[in-house]
Order: sequence, then structure tokens, then C-alpha cells
Amino acid sequence: MEGRATTSTRRLPAWAGARAGRIGPGRRPEWRRASIVGLAGAIALAVLSAPIRKEQTPRGDDLIYEDIARHPFGVHTFPFGFRLGLPLLVHMLPFDHTVSFTALALLAAGGAAAFAYLLMRELGGEPRVAIALALAMSISPPFLIVVLRHGRNTDVATVFFMMAATYFAVRRERLSLAVTLLVGVVVREAVLFVAPLAYALWAVRPLDRRAARDSLAAAAPAIAIYVAIRLGINTVGEAQVPGYGGSLVGERFTVIKQGLQSAFQEARRMFTVYGPLWLVAPLALRDMRFARRGLVLVALALISMTFALDWGRMILLAAPAFYPASAYVLSRHPRWLRPVLAAFLLLAIGYAVYMDVSGVKSGIIDNPAPPYPVQ
Repeated sequence: MEGRATTSTRRLPAWAGARAGRIGPGRRPEWRRASIVGLAGAIALAVLSAPIRKEQTPRGDDLIYEDIARHPFGVHTFPFGFRLGLPLLVHMLPFDHTVSFTALALLAAGGAAAFAYLLMRELGGEPRVAIALALAMSISPPFLIVVLRHGRNTDVATVFFMMAATYFAVRRERLSLAVTLLVGVVVREAVLFVAPLAYALWAVRPLDRRAARDSLAAAAPAIAIYVAIRLGINTVGEAQVPGYGGSLVGERFTVIKQGLQSAFQEARRMFTVYGPLWLVAPLALRDMRFARRGLVLVALALISMTFALDWGRMILLAAPAFYPASAYVLSRHPRWLRPVLAAFLLLAIGYAVYMDVSGVKSGIIDNPAPPYPVQ
């Protein structure tokens, strides 16, 4: 058993890893500290990105999100046109689009760090470990690249909603989970991945009717709104988007084959997502039930790699599993914390230098146009 509830707190499942004082009476101080962690994470990301060269004119996928912000309910490229939550909010704000996209990216980074901290604490992570990993996530390469694109990308917002949804799933706060999924699915459909994770967390047997009913009830409003979006909004270019142009099965093999043609590049991108946590997180599988059940999220991220070629962005969807698992290990091996953080910081700074020297120009500005229409 990884944690134990006392009579002063509500009973938690054994896999939760929460200890007395972290819920109930101790909840408000945790929220205050989480807010501070979130603010610090947003500031750290802003400071790290400030001196780095950025994309000046949106291109490719970034231009699609900019076009959606100008005309949210127009006809846009598949499947980006269905992810209208973030650009719709930009459209509604009374500021320049670049300012709004950037500000929302920083806010989402701070929110993701705050909920990552809460999730790691809920699952038994020590305070300094949870703080350190939440801040490390906020300056990680996937977060930095979004700010260098002036926020015209849904990755950071997706992590924010998935971290929040996982936190509510762990606490069995089904209404909060349902609301988070409902709002999050308008930003990106991958937020729904937390629904199968919720089932895995709540089930006490492989086929658990109650867990299935509860997880489906939490996801139903989000599924309904996503179906409405898919039916109500027209898109173009589906046949040209890699992963969608052929048969359901055959196109999966096509995407995998194309990805393996640039295997080193994809492996490098995947490594930069979690850095040293690739070595740390798997060590939690033996003793931490959440880590084992979190493999559902990892599996869904791997499946998504058969629908998209940017595999680094796909494995980022498993962040709510990687960070708590890493916090569990580092809380039990505190001497590992400093070298892991040093390696993560070195990765973040090295990636920032690389992007400033050549990465922004070669990977964003001079990147070839996508095979699908940009609108």
C-alpha cells in the first residue's frame, strides 16, 4: 500500500498514494502553493524564451490557428478546424493575436505546472520533488517551442487540461472531471484520453461496470460536444493529412513507415520531451499502482503515433503518467533528485541555445510547407 487515509480524511484507493493532511483540511494550503508554483513556472518559461529568436510570421500549422482566430467558424484544415477553443478565445480577446496567443500559452504553462504539482502531491510526492518537477516541466522543450511559435499551438493547453483532468480523476471528483473534459475537448480531442485512464484508476477488476458507468458519465458531455463540433463544422484537406488519407488500417502502417524513415530525428524529439525522466519514471512500475494503470495513457499516446508523424508531440500526451511516476521514485530516492534536475536543466538550456542558433530558422521559419491546405 502506497498511502493510508486516516479517519479525518475521506477514504482513498490504495493506489492513490495520498497521505493524511494532503486532502480535506490540508487542501487550501496546497492550492495556495500550487498557485505559486504555477506563477513561477509561467515566469520561468517567459524568461527562458525572452532572448530567443521567435517565429515572426505564422506559417504552416501556426498559420492555420491564426486563420481560425480570425474566422473561428469558417472552413479550415482538417483536423485543426475542430480544435477551435484556443483560437476562439483569442478571437474574443481585445488584444493583438500574437499577444493573446503568447499570453494564453504562458497561462496554460502555469496552469499545467500547478496541476502537475497537485497531482504529484496527491499521489505521495514530496513537496520539493513535486515543485522541482512541475517547474522543470514548465521550461521543458515542448513548452518552450510553443512560446517560440507565439503560442499558436495547442500542446501546452492540452497538457494543462490533461493534468487537471487526471488530478480530478485521482480524487474521484467526477463533476470537476466532466467539466474539465468538456472544456478541454474543444481545445484538442486528445484530452478525452483521460477518460480511459479514469476507468483504469477506478476499476477494481478488469471488467468493472461501476467504473465503466462513472467514467463514461464523466466523458459523455465532452463526447457530445465533440460530436457536435465534428458534425457542425466543415473542414478541408482530410485526404492530404498524413494518417487520414487512406484506409483505417492501411494508413496506420503508412504513418509508422514514414516515421521510421526519420527514426533518429523522431527519437531525438521524443527524448527531449522528458529527458532524464525516461530513465526514472519506469522504476515506479514495480511498486506504484498509479504508474502501472497510467500505462493506459502511454498506450493511447503510442496509438496516436499511428495518426501523426510528430511522435514527440504524441508522447507528450502521457505527461500525466510520467511526472507522477518520476515524483514517486525521486521521493523515495532523494539523492537522485539533484542529478536528475541538473540533467533536465542542461537539456532545457541546451535546447534553448540550439533553437536560438539554428532551430527556429531550420525547424520553423524554413520548414517546408505541409502537404495539406493551410487555411
